[in-house]
This record gives sequence, structure tokens and C-alpha cells, in this order.
Amino acid sequence: MRPPRMVALLLSCTTTLAAQQQAPGTIAVVGATLWDGTGGGVLDNATVLVTGGRIACVGSKSACPAPPGATILDARGRFLFPGLIDTHVHLLFRESGVTDTSIKSDLHDLLARGITTVRDMGNNPPRLLEAVDSASPAPRVFAMQLVVGPHFFMPEVERSPDGNVRNHAPAAVGMRQLGWFPILFTHSSDPTSVVSQARAGGAIGLKLYQDLDSFQVAALVGAAHAEGMPVWGHAWVQPASVLQQSQAGQDGVVHAAGLTGELLDGRIRESLRTSTGLLEITADSASAATARRPQVLAALDTLAARGTFLEPTLAAAQLGAARARTNTRRLETLPSRYALAASGFGFEVTRQAAARGVRLTAGTDHVAYGPADERAQLADELRLFVDSIGLSPSRALLAATRDAAIAIGPPARDLGTVVPGKLADLVLFGADPLANITNLSQVEWVMLGGVVYRPADLRTH
Repeated sequence: MRPPRMVALLLSCTTTLAAQQQAPGTIAVVGATLWDGTGGGVLDNATVLVTGGRIACVGSKSACPAPPGATILDARGRFLFPGLIDTHVHLLFRESGVTDTSIKSDLHDLLARGITTVRDMGNNPPRLLEAVDSASPAPRVFAMQLVVGPHFFMPEVERSPDGNVRNHAPAAVGMRQLGWFPILFTHSSDPTSVVSQARAGGAIGLKLYQDLDSFQVAALVGAAHAEGMPVWGHAWVQPASVLQQSQAGQDGVVHAAGLTGELLDGRIRESLRTSTGLLEITADSASAATARRPQVLAALDTLAARGTFLEPTLAAAQLGAARARTNTRRLETLPSRYALAASGFGFEVTRQAAARGVRLTAGTDHVAYGPADERAQLADELRLFVDSIGLSPSRALLAATRDAAIAIGPPARDLGTVVPGKLADLVLFGADPLANITNLSQVEWVMLGGVVYRPADLRTH
């Protein structure tokens, strides 16, 4: 089935700054130390030929001679990598009740950081793709469609430690204020219609969010996979646990803190179908110690055995915990208690997942609004993979290149590695990220579909 028109545009290689055009003929990037993202070592003094927006040859100078008239990009002393992929962002939002499509500066900044592809994990796909299409140049954006159960639209009750009861509006109200519109799925709904609606809006897959049991997860996974669409979900979509999601064939789960649900038996999970319930259980039960309990480890072993991805979103958890620590109230708020508990639990879950061979992908939960230093960034996520989880820089970077493309699914099949035939999405660093992961900040230029952009130029347009 052909993708909708806007998705096809986003998959093309035509986005340029007004002052830049697609270079004619062949581009030869010569002299760099190349890390191609396939899982092997590096190639010194490499040559990469780019023709028609795609990689034509990768190898030594003698194996890939630049043809007469080629544009030569001298990369001696620098380090060439595949374009980076952030598998979890949220780009669209509302201001004063109106959907704000002015995300151009954020998209340009992501591209300037070497991020050539992002997966938006739930907004309003048609409006999002419209906004991205008008903000060129931008990373390639793949949109997922949120799916929820009926409790997402019902009022919620919070019982705080001080004995007070607080009533909250349905979670759907807050989500709609952001401009995000999930599809309702009940036991009487037709899963194929959900898939059709998502695809018609420009989504490439489903993200299961809340109030869905294991039978509903299995039905949605079956319908989506029949159409070649991936299915991801919150770790513990209440009541379906991570274990159940993996057993149903789901492709991946997001937020390591969600494995708190594995600590509960099925009857208790069945009664916890709201956002407030998730916050309360996590705040009361999650810790580094509980992350090592047998039921959590069993779920991780199932993820590893079935090839289900885990996207831990550590940078967002760390930011949430940092904000919670600045809370000066006598009694901590539920969101603050959740953030502190979720961070410690999520970090330890990710360590255990890495040790057990669970496939990881680097998603940040980045948002396109608020102060820049309060937005989760991919370089920070990868630094945490190395410094806090213990991954080597190369393994961490695979989670943001080759494995991230696999995680997105078929629409990203031509991304993530530097091999002939793939799209020419590249980033050149002035210092080696394999030697020190903080060198990801040293972006000299980024190439998107054969067009080169300089960070300073991107940030001034």
C-alpha cells in the first residue's frame, strides 16, 4: 500500500534551504575515519560517493575513485557517521488553544545536532506532517498514531499520602490541549478500522498508550502487522503488562519505568487503568531494588528472546527527577514522587536489559517547546547509555543508527547505515564520538539526502 502524499514527501530528498540546492552529479566525501553503523569497526581514510541523494560507493580511495567533475568534500582528520535517529519525540503542541505549527526552529536545531530522522510518538499526524512539510529543511519525520481505551476519557481520582482525595479531569483533556488526538479502541471496535484510520492520517504505525488489555493488544498487533505497520506501546499500557505486550508480538515498548507493572499480579493490574493509577503505583513501588525482582527480569528475558525493543527514555526521566528535587513543598506532589521513583527504577531496568541482550533504541521523549535546556536531547540520552548504563560508545550509537532504523520499521529501511544504496544521511564530527561520547556535540556538517547543511546556517534560518 502506497504511503499518503505527505509521508511520501517526507521520505523524499528534496528539502533544502532556499540558498542551497541539490549538488549536481556525484559528491565525494574523502579522507574521514568512517563508522558505518553496521556493527563493525572503523575505516580510516575512507571515501563515500553520493549520487542522486543515495550512497553509491563506500571504501578506500582506490575502491571508490571520484569521477571527473565530482564535488569533493575534504573530511581529513574528521569522523563520518550515519545520520542520527531519535526514535521518540513530540513535535506538535498547542498555544492558547490553537495548534502551533511553528516548529521550524526546533526541527532546524535537531538537524544541526546531526539528527536526520525522528519518530514522533503521538500527536496529530496530519497536522504534524503538514507542519514539518512547511518547515524544510527538517529531519525525516515518521508519525505514530496514539490508541487508547475508554478510561482515558473518564475522570480520575488521586488519593494522596496525606489522606486527601483529589479529582482530576480525564487524561484526554490534557492531551487534547496539547493538540494530540488518540483513537479510541474498545472490545467492540474493529482493529482493522483503527489501522486504516491511522494510515489515512499519515501514521506509519500505532502507539498503544493506555487502558488496553492483552486481548486488545494482540488484536491491534495482528491487524497492524497484516498491513506492514509496527506497533509500539507504553511499557504497561494498563492493564497489559510488558510481558503480555511482548508475547502478543508488539515491536517495542517505551519508558523503562513502565516495567513497574510487572511487580503486580494480573488482578491488580486489571484495576489500574488510569494515568493517576500508574503514577501512584510507580511512586510507591519503583526503586533500583525492585527493578531486580524476578518478575521484572523475566519480562526482560522475554523481550530479549522475542526481539522486542526497549526504548528507556533515560534523559527525560533524569530531567523529571531533577525538577522534582527542586520541589520545596512540605509534601511532595504525586508527579514529583513519580519522577524520583521512576528515574532510579528505569535506570536499573535499563542496566538489566542491556546485560540480558534486550535490543535498545535511543528515544528521548524530546518536545518542541520550553527552554532548550529542559528538552531531552539525543546526545544526552547516548551519554547516559555510556556513563550510567555501561554501554560502549559504539553500542550506544547503534541504538541511534542501525537499530533505530530497524525499530521504526519498513519506512526506515534505507536509513541508519552507510552502505551502498542507502539514503545519503550523514554527519561529520570534528572529534571522535567513539573515543568520547560527548564529542557528539562537535557537528561540522550534516548531510540529508545528499544536501549538506552547516549547523550555524540551520540555526539562523
